[in-house]
Parts: sequence; structure tokens; C-alpha cells
Amino acid sequence: MISRKKLIGLVLSAGIGTATLVQPVCAAVCPRGIGGCVYPGRCFLFTDMDGNSLCDYTRTAITQATQTPAPGTTAPPLSPPADAVHATQIVANPGTSGFFDIIHVSPVVAGIILFVIMSAILIRVFRSGRWGMRPLSNGPLLAVTSLFALGISEIIVYVLMGGSVSGMPFALIYMITGVPLVTYLWKTGNMDRSIALLVLVLSTIAGFVFLSPIMPMEFIGLIRIATGSGLLLPGIFGILVVLALSLLVGRMFCGHICPVGSIQELLSHIPLKKIVIRNTKIPELIRFAVFIVVVAGGMYLIDVMAYTGSYDFFSLTLTTGLFVFAGLLLLSAFLYRPVCRFLCPYGVLFSLISHVSRYRLKRTDICIQCRKCEKACPVHVAEAGASKRECYLCGRCTEVCPVKGAIVYGKR
Repeated sequence: MISRKKLIGLVLSAGIGTATLVQPVCAAVCPRGIGGCVYPGRCFLFTDMDGNSLCDYTRTAITQATQTPAPGTTAPPLSPPADAVHATQIVANPGTSGFFDIIHVSPVVAGIILFVIMSAILIRVFRSGRWGMRPLSNGPLLAVTSLFALGISEIIVYVLMGGSVSGMPFALIYMITGVPLVTYLWKTGNMDRSIALLVLVLSTIAGFVFLSPIMPMEFIGLIRIATGSGLLLPGIFGILVVLALSLLVGRMFCGHICPVGSIQELLSHIPLKKIVIRNTKIPELIRFAVFIVVVAGGMYLIDVMAYTGSYDFFSLTLTTGLFVFAGLLLLSAFLYRPVCRFLCPYGVLFSLISHVSRYRLKRTDICIQCRKCEKACPVHVAEAGASKRECYLCGRCTEVCPVKGAIVYGKR
């Protein structure tokens, strides 16, 4: 079990690491036209190929004048597009660009190469038991290294592609693959606090790069499908898959994969005096009221959740919305997951489904009724017989439990 001192140090390191790794996000979001780039044409990691000092990462050369030349003059030759020049350089100098060319030609192959390399590195790291983590057996070791190798390789490939492809496939792969892998770690009893914190950091970074906007932005699509007026787009399909998985595994997505939830969970570990709301129905009632408003707005194609500023925050767009969401995150240091518990419309759906989920945290017969888990639970659902629909699988109850095996993740 990791000590409190090491836990606080790990959280602070995670925060610093997140802030450092988010620096390249300007380059990732500017090509999508949502970055509000403060330094046009000077994105970290990327260079504007056409040299026009616009943060657009275009590869097309500036169109030259095509007016009819004056009598007796010759029209200047047109310069080839930058893409053509780049392609010619690759043919003339095969192998000079190496891995970066593989990323643009075949991102899948590049992702597989990175995944294999990262898996090999992470297997050695996790086997060593460094940073307070205990060595894992083969099955859990494969699961945890696959999760981190997948997330890291996806982030690297997507960032190096410069936003030339949609982030949707990357987000769907991470969502649909991440939930079962995290569930397996919980089921085998290997999801300790150190691994959980690292997963939260990974999901937060993925949110800045490609994941976060998929959830709130697709809620209107879900409403339109429910009313029979929408199409089953890939993003909506991914959300439906995650909701279906929740029927089996509970709020695993909310707890570990969703970037909005992940960054709130990280901030909740800041050692400050917490606001305690023991009546769990109050947050649920407020969230349900918000849900009704969001659904009503969605029927008229009004995205109410946009006013929370989550889009602007994760795309680093300097607007009022960014500061609104930053304020909500600041509140997370004092009040546990305010966005998830009070505002998120998906929270209503996940809560209803998790109320009847097949797997959840539960007490076993060896419980000594010390009630330490009840005091540690930030949403006050650790009592015997309490519904686990608001359980975010934060792991605080298993961490403080003095009897190993008294609280386990298993079938109802």
C-alpha cells in the first residue's frame, strides 16, 4: 500500500507532468481551427508549411498570381505545392524522414510500432516495482501495460499527425478498450492507488489531445436518435457501447477514462478541507434538473453543456467558457467531482444503468464493521446495502480497509 506522503508526491508530480505534456496541445488543436492560437504560426512541435504565419498547418503553397501577363513578358513559373515538394524529397531521399513519414502514410502501422515499443518499456517498469508500485503477475501486467501503451501511442501518433485526421477514431479506441482493461485490473484486485492515479493522468492528457469533446458534443446526437430524427454516427456508437459496458461493470468509464472526471479526481487529492454533502439525493436531483434542461435544449439543437466551458478548456481556447470550467475544476479541490455529480447529463444515464450493474464494489463476510470505508467514501455510498450508482470507483474505501479482501469488486 502506497504511503500518504508518496501519494501526495505522486499527485503533485502528476499535476506537473500533465501541465508539461499539455504544452504541445496548441499544435494539436490549431489545425482543427479551435485553438485560438495565441502565437500564430509558432505552435510548439509544428511549423506552418506555407510560411504565411497562420496557425493552420496547411501544406499547400501560396497561390501565385494568375493574371494574364503583359505583352512581351513571360509568366513566372508556378511553384509546386508544398505537398509535392515533400513527396519528391521522400522519393529522392528514402528513409530520411523515417518514422514521421510512416505516421502520415500509415498511422495504424506507426501506432502498432509505438504500442509494441511502449509495451516493452512499461513491462520492465511495472515489473521493477518502482515508484511504490508492487510487481504484478502476468495477466494484470499485460492489462496495465496495454492500457498505458495504447494511450501513449495514440497520443503521440495523433499529435505528430498535426490534426490532419479526426480525433474520433483515437477517442473511440481509447474509450472502448480502456474500460475493459481497467475493469480487469479491478476484478483481479490489482487496481491500487498508484496505478489509478497514473490512469487518471493518462486520461486527462488524452482529453486535451483528442478525447474530451466527444462526450458532451454527442449528447444532442443521442437525443436525436431517441426521438427518431438522428443517425448512428461513430461517436454516438462509442458512447452507446460504453453505456452498455456500464450495465456490466458500473461507472468504470466515469471513474477512470472520462477526462472530465479524471481531472476532477486528480484535483480532489489536493489536501484541503472538503465540503461534505451527506444527503446524496441533493446532487442527484440537481443533476436531473440539469438533464431535463439539456434534453429540452437538445431537441432544438441547443447545446446547453457548451456553457460550462468544457470545450474551450480542453481545446485551450481563451474565452469566458474556459474560465467558467476552470472555476468548476477549482471547486473540485473542495467538493468532490462537482461537474459529474451536479451538471453532467451523462451522469444521469450512467447512474441509472450502474444502479443495476452486474459488477460493483461490495463487502464480503470477513468485514469487521469498522466503518472506515464509510468515512472515506467521498459520495457516502459505502454503507452496507447502499446503492452503488454514484460510486466512481475512486478506491478510497479499499485503501483504508484494514482487512484485505473485506471489500472487493465482484458480482452483486
